[in-house]
Amino acid sequence: MPSFPRFLFRVKDRQIEEEARQMVSSLGIDDVEIRRDDTIKDAWLEDNEALKTTYGLEDIQEYLERLTSRR
Repeated sequence: MPSFPRFLFRVKDRQIEEEARQMVSSLGIDDVEIRRDDTIKDAWLEDNEALKTTYGLEDIQEYLERLTSRR
């Protein structure tokens, strides 16, 4: 099983939290932290102003699928 140290999902609501949990579970990943964060809107703005890349759920799913297929 792949290991992804320090990989964190920060999500804004329960629906996205459940989708993220289902995604990592279906890929057989059990060491990814998924955290609901009420300040995600503020964090997104800070990251955007600092020119950091922000990924959506579909982008993250594609990334994890590519990682898990390289076993």
